[in-house]
Amino acid sequence: MTETAYFKSGVLVNSKFREFFIPTVLSTMAGQLGVIVDSIIVGNFINAGAMASVGVCMPLNQLVAAIMMLISVGSGGLAAIASGARQHDEANRIFSAVTFLCFGIGALITLLCLPFTREIARFLSSADALVEGGWAYLHILIWRFPFMLALGGISVLIRSDGMAGLVSRAVLIGQVVNIGLDLLLIGPLKMGLEGAALATVISDIVGSGYLMIGYFKSSERTFRLVNILSNGLKSFISLSFNLIRSGVPAASGVGLVSLKVWCIYAILGKTGGAGAMTIYAVCVSCLSFVSMFISGGHRSMIPIVGVLYGEKDYQGIRMLARHVLKFTLLLVGAFVLFVLLSPQTILSLFNLPPELMAEGANAIRLFSISLIGVAVTFLMLYYYTTVQQRTAANILSFVEGFLAVVPLAWLLSKPFGLTGVWLAFILAELVGFLCIYLYIRVIREHSNGKFFDVYLIERNGKEMIYDVSIKATDDDAAKLSIEVLKVLKDNGIDELTASRAALALEEMTANLANYPNNKQAADIDLRISNADGKIILALRDNGRPFNPVEYSPDEQTDYRTDGIMLLKAIAKNIQYSRVLSLNQTIIEL
Repeated sequence: MTETAYFKSGVLVNSKFREFFIPTVLSTMAGQLGVIVDSIIVGNFINAGAMASVGVCMPLNQLVAAIMMLISVGSGGLAAIASGARQHDEANRIFSAVTFLCFGIGALITLLCLPFTREIARFLSSADALVEGGWAYLHILIWRFPFMLALGGISVLIRSDGMAGLVSRAVLIGQVVNIGLDLLLIGPLKMGLEGAALATVISDIVGSGYLMIGYFKSSERTFRLVNILSNGLKSFISLSFNLIRSGVPAASGVGLVSLKVWCIYAILGKTGGAGAMTIYAVCVSCLSFVSMFISGGHRSMIPIVGVLYGEKDYQGIRMLARHVLKFTLLLVGAFVLFVLLSPQTILSLFNLPPELMAEGANAIRLFSISLIGVAVTFLMLYYYTTVQQRTAANILSFVEGFLAVVPLAWLLSKPFGLTGVWLAFILAELVGFLCIYLYIRVIREHSNGKFFDVYLIERNGKEMIYDVSIKATDDDAAKLSIEVLKVLKDNGIDELTASRAALALEEMTANLANYPNNKQAADIDLRISNADGKIILALRDNGRPFNPVEYSPDEQTDYRTDGIMLLKAIAKNIQYSRVLSLNQTIIEL
């Protein structure tokens, strides 16, 4: 193998992940804090019973949220894959289908519920005293569903188009509007629960409106609305089914977690009474806190992994997945370490009674250890969903959601009491890892080694000749040219083709190095493959937008682009895309 001065690094995609991570965590945090503050306002401005009436409507909200996940979670990965593979028509169809389904299904749910709001409130209420309050809140709340689905569903696609900051701002603005209107409508205007519901509806309208207007006005967007019936109704139904099927692991995971929590409460109630249930409520709050980082990790990872998968950059996927796991586990691990060293600090925040402190410290220590497994499990669940390994994702979803922890908690509570229940959370994560390990062993054997590691993606194929990362500088451009020429000749490529490839890459790198307004040297990921006798150069960079296909020397004369015309002359084909705010250039020689 030819020794090379350059090597593959994850600098470019890892920096893109970190760019997405902070706004994604902020939007998740804003959503969770908004719900908490909303409950505090309702409880203080109306009464504690009003909080129960709001809670009556939560199952319906959760049902709509699950539908949103079915439509959108998998579609974000599919759209990113299509963009990475330069199948822009398919990406536009996915974006258009999700937009239509979110608004359409949300509107349909609203219309179906509208005549039966009182009956729904009665069905959801566990006490007659909550029916009127539940109805007062619900008969207005149902108007939020089209906008709730739009804000939650389409935001996944917009994040996949590289605009995580826009999504974060939309969620934050919506929560600020919600809290502000809560204070106004419930306070001075005395509208009670109807005011609380109206504030939620208006906040969803404002948030989704800001998101859509901001996106469609952006010159950076790559998705376009198209006629979803252009290929016929059957094609649209098939696409919708595929989108929903891809979201099943994530949606079922969320639904099963809710069922798991309910079952664990029941087991704890029989084993340790109300005190044990109170301790578990603290554990669930810890899980909610950690979930902000886990959610930020997988939501930021999905669009990038999808694009890399579409480009067939399998080595890049592995490097990114490892980085995301390490990055997220560092944050989660820091929290777990804090809990292990000082559980009383966490327990005191929830004003736990002194008589529960000893058992609470034991419980939260054991439970916190399981959070490391939860982080890995959910990151891998969404990763497998994105790379189209749905069986692996479903295994993790069902085992993590219900199949391991509930039976283990019930069995271990018999001989070990409450300690057995807390231990069940750790053992359940180990069971999940064991199941996925066994599945990987099976699929490895049936694929003849095609899927050889935990990532369940192919090796870079034999057609891959050169896979490196470089900085866009004049010096690197010259060195790269020399190295590429040698590597290609060592791999049996004729000297003329090798020289053209070396020249093409030198001109692209030098042009990027001298492009105006580049504040620092751009990062470039470069792959060269030999596909059926065709030399394919694939470049990805974070420099300023530049499309060599549309370049004309008459338009730009203030920086080095004279070589681009030579590149266009020697290349059989050049394709350019702007994906995730990165330049993607494919050159065929």
